[in-house]
Formats: sequence, C-alpha cells, structure tokens
Amino acid sequence: MRESFILSPNLPQNRVSLVLVSCRIKEITDELARLGIKYIDPGCLSGISGSERFHADMNICHIRTNKLFCAQNSSVHGSELQNAGFELIHTDTPVTARKPGLNICMIGKNVLCDTKTADPKLMSVLKSEGKTILHTNQMYARCSTAIAAENAVMTSDPSIYELCRKNGIDVLRIAPGYITLDGYAYGFIGGCCGLISKDTLAFSGRLNRHPDCENIRSFAGNYGIKTISLSDAPLCDIGGILPVKEFSVE
Repeated sequence: MRESFILSPNLPQNRVSLVLVSCRIKEITDELARLGIKYIDPGCLSGISGSERFHADMNICHIRTNKLFCAQNSSVHGSELQNAGFELIHTDTPVTARKPGLNICMIGKNVLCDTKTADPKLMSVLKSEGKTILHTNQMYARCSTAIAAENAVMTSDPSIYELCRKNGIDVLRIAPGYITLDGYAYGFIGGCCGLISKDTLAFSGRLNRHPDCENIRSFAGNYGIKTISLSDAPLCDIGGILPVKEFSVE
C-alpha cells in the first residue's frame, strides 16, 4: 500500500501509517503496531530532567508534508526520519522546560502558541507560509490541546478555550486533571491522544476514566470521529501521538 506525507499537521485524511510517539510505554506501541501503524521515537531532550524530555510534542514539530522542526538539543534519530523521507530543520536554540519552543498547536491555517516562548525560526517559517498566529499565555499549547478536526479542539486550559471561542474555533472545555504525567500533579488532553485516521482519535488509556468522557465522545462524534483506547491503563500524557504519514487512496 502506498504511503504519502500528511499535508496538514495533525489532520490525516486517510488511515495513518506512521506516527511520532514516545516508545516508553510498550503496551501503547504494541497496540499501534497491531493496528498496522509504524512509529518512530522522538528522542530525548538534554537539559530537561522531567518526563517531558521524551515527548514528541517537545522534540519535534511537523509543519507540513515531509518538513519537521527538531529541537537542537534532541537525540532524535535523524537518520531514521531521513530514511523515511523527512527534511529536518533544527532550532537555533535549545528547547527547555521554560521555553518549549516547538510546543505549538497547528490546526489548519491557525497556530495557537505563546509567541514569547515559541521558536523564532519556526515562527518565521509559519508566517511566511501564511499561517495565522494566535497568541496564548499557555506555553504548552500543543500539549494542552486535543485536535478533533480542522476547526475543532478540546482543552482544559481557560486561555486556550477563550482564544478559540474568539477566533471561531469550535472548542470543548473539559475538567483539568484525570490524566497522569510522571513527576507532575497531572498531564494534559493533547498529550494523551492523536488522530490515527480522519475518523479515529486514539487515546493512550481508558477514556471512560475521565469525568468528561461522554462530552468528549459526543464532541468528537459531531465531526464523525470515534474514540479508541490504546491501553487499559488510566489516561497518560505521553507527549501526543503525532501522525506524519498516511496510506494513499488508490
């Protein structure tokens, strides 16, 4: 089956064939493999001691088709990505916990990000491509936002919620917490899921353990999207499941 690069980040149009995802939880990667999805580990950030150093949404940002921004201080396996056909652009400065420069949320023509901490080189490229930059004080915009469709997201973050409402993006606000993250009180909704086809949103653990489970399923269902769980564990922030390649329709 022929593969193609996903044109618009986070938004596959067919069944996903390759994702970028932390490989630290074997149950999750085993289930992805069972579903016929290949995966590449995003690497590890030097200079960060927390578990987020292993997260895809910290190490890498997919900007379109085969173009990936990678953190200067990441151990990401460039050869593996290059062998898969990707062009890598590295940040000029390191990504840190206080300056997570690649943790931006791209949804269609819009980019949600903290413009004070977003990587300047990345911002320059996105502006040159005509993206609309929407500022939020949440510097972990990608981690905090689950993308359901081109104009539909879910978040527990009040600033992202208000930003989306003001800019015509359909948004569901959920309760904070109920998502584990090693070393922290809790993790975030964007960090525990990702689209693995146009109509399937995969979660790292059991969605029914979240108090807003039915609201999440209903909101996704409004866009023809079903939800699945990749493990029987509680929801866990793994840094997102970033789709980068999909199977082409013959």
